[in-house]
Amino acid sequence: MPRNSQHEPYTGEHADGGRDEVEGYETINSSSSNSSDDDSPRLYSQCPMEEFNNIECNGQGYIEDHATQNCDGLDGMNMNNEFVETVRTTQQWDDDENFDAPCVNIVSPTEATSAVDLYDGQIFHTKVDLQAAINGWSILHNVQFLNSTSNKIRLSIMCAQHDNVDRPCLWRLHASRSKRLGGLWKISTCGPPHTCTHPILASGHHNCTTKFICRLIIPIIRQQLDMKPKEIVARMESKFDIKISYMKAWDARRKAIEATFGSYEQSYRSLFCFMEALRLSQPGSVYSIHVVAPTRFKGLFWAFGASICGWEHCRPVLSMDGTFLLGKYRGTLLAAVGIDGNGGLFPLAFAVVESESNESWIWFLQKLQELVPTVVAREKLCIVSDKHPGLVRGCREVFPNAVHRHCLRHLRENFKKMVRRLGTPDSEGLSNKMYFAGNTDDYLYFNRMMDEIKMIKQEAFDWLVQRDVSKWSLLFDEGHRYGIMTTNASECFNGVLKRARGLPIQGLIMSIYYNLVALFLRRSAEAQKWVEAGQSPFVPQTMVVIQRAERDARRCPEPVTINRNEFEVIDTSSRANKVEITNAASCTCTCLRPQRYHVPCVHVVAVAGARRWDHNAFVSPIFTIEKYLATYSKLFHVFPPKDIWPGFNEEHGLIPLLAPTFRRRAGRPRMNRFRNTMDELSSSSNKACGFCKQTGHNRSTCPHNPSSSRLSSVTTYFALKRID
Repeated sequence: MPRNSQHEPYTGEHADGGRDEVEGYETINSSSSNSSDDDSPRLYSQCPMEEFNNIECNGQGYIEDHATQNCDGLDGMNMNNEFVETVRTTQQWDDDENFDAPCVNIVSPTEATSAVDLYDGQIFHTKVDLQAAINGWSILHNVQFLNSTSNKIRLSIMCAQHDNVDRPCLWRLHASRSKRLGGLWKISTCGPPHTCTHPILASGHHNCTTKFICRLIIPIIRQQLDMKPKEIVARMESKFDIKISYMKAWDARRKAIEATFGSYEQSYRSLFCFMEALRLSQPGSVYSIHVVAPTRFKGLFWAFGASICGWEHCRPVLSMDGTFLLGKYRGTLLAAVGIDGNGGLFPLAFAVVESESNESWIWFLQKLQELVPTVVAREKLCIVSDKHPGLVRGCREVFPNAVHRHCLRHLRENFKKMVRRLGTPDSEGLSNKMYFAGNTDDYLYFNRMMDEIKMIKQEAFDWLVQRDVSKWSLLFDEGHRYGIMTTNASECFNGVLKRARGLPIQGLIMSIYYNLVALFLRRSAEAQKWVEAGQSPFVPQTMVVIQRAERDARRCPEPVTINRNEFEVIDTSSRANKVEITNAASCTCTCLRPQRYHVPCVHVVAVAGARRWDHNAFVSPIFTIEKYLATYSKLFHVFPPKDIWPGFNEEHGLIPLLAPTFRRRAGRPRMNRFRNTMDELSSSSNKACGFCKQTGHNRSTCPHNPSSSRLSSVTTYFALKRID
């Protein structure tokens, strides 16, 4: 993939469908002679990504690797009559380096952080494992030590009380790197027992360093990427009965994140290799990196293959929203989240951009159209979002055939601000009426709410009518929303990632990856239980709606047949409804509930019962357990380690990137969102304003208060004229 000129931004796009463009691209199995990067890992050419996907997590992969490395020894396992020298004593083995090392108990890196007992002859893989075991042992036994000798081949430590005038402690530990053990570290001397007296260490431990804590929490960080410093403090106190400071825990967490994902700058530098490894290990995944000249990061779009395939069986509705990041570099995470048949969130695509601007939203929608063809192929696609100008323009230009609906909750926020500017006393009550009108499917209730708004404030009524009622009201939606009125789906998923938004960009992607893996496993297991139970062909949420309609249909009078396809049904509220059934799988009703929710209403169920028809045939296939199983049928695979990632290759677009220019200011990052009217809690007490004694606002927002910060000069003038 040739690089563009410096005047044009470079965009690297990689998808399964684009492999023909890089014919001859043998990234996985290419030898070192074909690579232009001398720093490419040697293990990369030995472990294809396809083979890595088949490795199980029970140690089978390590056994296979060991067997491959010892293939020469396996070839020699044949019977012969030749003389073979054997080892009979340890002295013979020490004297001859040609003999294989015997099987010994070697402390693993995981065991080294578990405060194992120390004794003579104990063996460790590396010096780091040995030091971690010594640190854990000393912390657990409440003793401290000092280094006497520490180099590449030898380690000697002594008790911190060795120079105590009254009662010196003679405890020593000596270890060295043994050539005859293949470079393993062995403790030669450990003792005598500690004789020092020591108080209870309540404020910390000399040997409880951030390096030791980092090593302890790295396995946890890899599974729980959003681990908080307070959790680290609690774990250290629970495991070692020691208290550490918040800053030490924070610094250890930072080191653990950098040890796992590299620094923030390194995370951006190897982003191309990381995303290429993700694409190769997760079949069907796509990504696109927007780079500005010369090689600086601008934006990233990606979608997992399992999500792309699963969304085909979800409702054709996408909820779009963005949330800010909290790391070293500023940024915004954009997300397109779908809804499965049982009402669960189904994340589809993501993007990391500089800010939630018009340019960013249009770029996100363009990549969604280009790289996720299932979105374009879905009929009657509906996009639910707030009224961001970039989203409105992008939906109109990029998805002209899709239906764009506005989030009712965001519209209520804008409506409430407008009502306050007009000086309406009860802005909260008026906003609630607007929300009730948009969320109802009853004509009479909608008209009553709108009439009350018109009586209270004509300007507020006109403002709602100008916003196109079909875009924010369920009553005039014609079934495109499937009953989804807000972008709470996107915001709920953003809440799941709240504590991971401070990680480097690769850590953020891995957090989303692990969340989706857990989501797919849990919901596929639930679907299997529903299939084994065999109680219904539909998901539980839909079955609740159908059973309620069946109970209400029993109380309805006998439907009146008008003709072969039309029926009149009088429900319990004495309303006459016209039901029209054109075929065995299509029905309409004047209550419009079957058209809006794609599930038969009580009137259709009553007609089907009277005619001995199966009313389950009118339920949309999206709500079946079969579709739900297909939604979560695709599998995620183990993400490959860094050793077998593709190397940098400028010919194929895998180039090192520079960190973005939108770096965060120095200081502690702001963890809370900016509060607005959506975050205001409804107060149970009806407090009055301190200036005008009316309810619905306070002194600082009072439209009659000349010193109000929210009152414009024009509004202040007319407000004072009304008081006079």
